[in-house]
Amino acid sequence: MDNTELNNRELRRLHPKVKQATALTTLMVNGLLTLLAIGYLIVAWARDWTLWPGWAALGLFIVSFMWFGWALPALQYRYFSFRVAEDELEIHSGWLWITDTIVPMTRVQQVELESGPLLRKYGLAKVSIVTAAATLEIAGLEREEAEQLKRNIGHLAKVEDRDE
Repeated sequence: MDNTELNNRELRRLHPKVKQATALTTLMVNGLLTLLAIGYLIVAWARDWTLWPGWAALGLFIVSFMWFGWALPALQYRYFSFRVAEDELEIHSGWLWITDTIVPMTRVQQVELESGPLLRKYGLAKVSIVTAAATLEIAGLEREEAEQLKRNIGHLAKVEDRDE
């Protein structure tokens, strides 16, 4: 992102791969919980316990996977955008509870770049912007774009980059 891009007033979106990374995380968590529910059903059937808790949990985990693995990532991708200007950072998020945040660059205290194992698998990273009041996250950018965004925000906010 160069200065001409900074002066562009358009909002930017996350990388589409963020939907896949979120779905994989959800699949792993709900898959484990589904296996536990199936394990309970097997033990309950063998010991003649009541089966309804296992069936209820199994149904809940299936609905949870559909919501958190398919619907919510698509909504988060569609309704999250951000813009970096010389004097402020603007973040728009939410589809039911809408949040519009503007942070003056003078309030930014720290800018961090994070990339867990699943984000790295998809070549993505997360930029965290720390102020005295809150920590804002832009999760789901390509690694190179996230590094550039971190440097640009750090430069505009006059925050030292300890990595360089």
